[in-house]
Amino acid sequence: MPKTRNVLARPAPEADPGQTARVDVAPRGQPGQPAAAALPVVGEFLENCRLVAELGTGASGRAFLARQGALADRPIVLKVYADASRDEHLTLARLQHTNIMPLYWASALPARGLHVLAMPYLARTTLSGLLDRLAGFPRETWSGRRVFDLLEDDQAALPLRIAVQEQPAQMLKASSWADFIVRTVQTLAQALAFAHKRDILHLDLKPDNILITPDGQPILLDLDIARPPIPAGSTAVPWLGGTPEFMSPEQHAAVDALDDRRPIPTAVDGRSDLYSIGVVLYHALGGEANAARRPAPLGLPRVNPHVSRGLADILARCLAEAPAARYPDCAAFAEDLRRHLDDLPLAGVRNRWPDRWRKWRRRRPFSLLLILLMAGFGVAASAAGFNFHRRNEDRRLQAEAALLGGQEAQRNGQYEAAIRQFLAGQELAEHTYGGDHLQAELSRRLTQAHRLQRAGELKKVVGLLHLYALQDHTPLRLQWVLEAAGRKLWADRRLLTDRAGGRLEQAVETDIREQLQELALLWTDLCVRIAPPAHEESARREARHALTDAELMFGPSPGLRLASGLNGAVSDPPMPPRAVWEFCALGRAALAEGDHAEAARFMQAALDLDPLGFVPNFHFGVCALRQKKYDLAARAFSFCAGQDPRPECFLLRGEALAALGERDRALADFNYALAKNPEMGNAYQCRGNLYRDMGRQEDAEMDFQSARRLSD
Repeated sequence: MPKTRNVLARPAPEADPGQTARVDVAPRGQPGQPAAAALPVVGEFLENCRLVAELGTGASGRAFLARQGALADRPIVLKVYADASRDEHLTLARLQHTNIMPLYWASALPARGLHVLAMPYLARTTLSGLLDRLAGFPRETWSGRRVFDLLEDDQAALPLRIAVQEQPAQMLKASSWADFIVRTVQTLAQALAFAHKRDILHLDLKPDNILITPDGQPILLDLDIARPPIPAGSTAVPWLGGTPEFMSPEQHAAVDALDDRRPIPTAVDGRSDLYSIGVVLYHALGGEANAARRPAPLGLPRVNPHVSRGLADILARCLAEAPAARYPDCAAFAEDLRRHLDDLPLAGVRNRWPDRWRKWRRRRPFSLLLILLMAGFGVAASAAGFNFHRRNEDRRLQAEAALLGGQEAQRNGQYEAAIRQFLAGQELAEHTYGGDHLQAELSRRLTQAHRLQRAGELKKVVGLLHLYALQDHTPLRLQWVLEAAGRKLWADRRLLTDRAGGRLEQAVETDIREQLQELALLWTDLCVRIAPPAHEESARREARHALTDAELMFGPSPGLRLASGLNGAVSDPPMPPRAVWEFCALGRAALAEGDHAEAARFMQAALDLDPLGFVPNFHFGVCALRQKKYDLAARAFSFCAGQDPRPECFLLRGEALAALGERDRALADFNYALAKNPEMGNAYQCRGNLYRDMGRQEDAEMDFQSARRLSD
């Protein structure tokens, strides 16, 4: 694809009387660019990290693949630039989303005139790079399989490999190019909706700023010109940028207005990003991205036969000239793309009859044959028989509708609604002649929905056990509640692993198995810890029995064998751990033995496998807190709070910040935790300690009294 050029508009200083006011409009990164010698090169050490390879060069800096020796030599990306006015790190710090590149830290190197952003290494291939390389093949041969092969080739070009998740990789390899790119844009539209709710516009959406992971997942990059929405009539806008080929008409008009020192004529809001991501989809499906020519999405089906009229209509609304004529937001656009992928009626544009017919046939491939058979049977039946079969067909159709409605609710995670639909369908099918197959399918789906509902409860309880297992001051009554919930789920373990309703997706099956093994470890540990002295030995026997049963169900694992006391030591597990939960289990065991360094090693290994996971980040933060590495602890809990703002994350971050002497920030975290959960006795204790250190004795004594009251 042709390379595009960013423009950045800044109002010029006031001109002399009689002269025309001017705006600097130049390629991004050129103002204030340092000499090339100021930037580092591969092989250097920067911020205690060794630069391994160069990933890309921009107008104002470079991106390097590096290894951080202080944290188990983990791979990271260092983005080095010299423009001190950039505040991309402030934007990234506010966004914690699976499909937006996260930020580890930001720092400045005044001696070299450089600024550094540290981010996880998730991929090296951009959508722009994929399109460039696919251009060498006939368009009819473009496919998800070819994309996967190109991503594998890019992996081989660097000195380390990123683990590929099996389920997304299989989905990618089975996809057409059109389905892959629509799914990519649908995912990014959801990420943009997340950013827009926080008043952040990207304003530079283009294939160069979309990273594709080795298993085909998109990550949004480069928020260095992101900013809040701009209302119409604004004049005090310090800067506005973008890439002309992908900018919305109102963004173009706003840049021109800044150039002429006029008020901005049309508001620039989330619908501007919606237009830009639409241009990305239009271009990837075969349209031309050209700043001088408006996109013509309704002509795409003639260029690319894989583009349906429905998809062209979605793009036409997304790329409307007037913002009011587009989708109201990126979430509505993402929903229509999901409906297109799932062969469902569209919500934001009209549904053309040819498209509706094709979608209906794909959703119900045997329905037409059944309808024809029933019609022939009805013609041949007598008048009395016709009435009977008409009522029978009504019940069957209603049962089928209940089946489809339940499946839709199940896909959306609404398991209660799905169960109600399947039960209603079962009752109809029981009174339907010839409905045995339908009744069996409804029964199978009902079993599956019950299992998925119970799996959701399992994930919630295991998450709570993770959250409280490593805290020193978890209230006893909460421990009893969690122990009872864990006991109930462990008693239902056969239902959770029962495949009578058919196998779920492989990733879900694997998640249930791992969650059950974690439940066995966390619940038995809690059961022993809170048992009264007179019942402690009985609790230990029950725990050993449960852990042995877990090993018989799921096979040997180092975490289960160590917890059950069968053999081995934490520092020398009987077999190598493989999964994130196993490393976390070994880390918790090391913490219980007081070996904080060994615990940190296991938690870091878990973090390397799942750098964006809440559980490994939370446990790593606890280890850092125990080792008195308060800066690492504060970073870990900040990441956790961004993913899931639980009061416990703010409480633990407040402890780390208090130890670092950042009292105001620590006090804000303690206040937030108590506002969300006024029953946290340890939060009162920590805030009381902080008040005492600040000389606020009266406030400290009030908090200590509250802590004592809640601990009684």
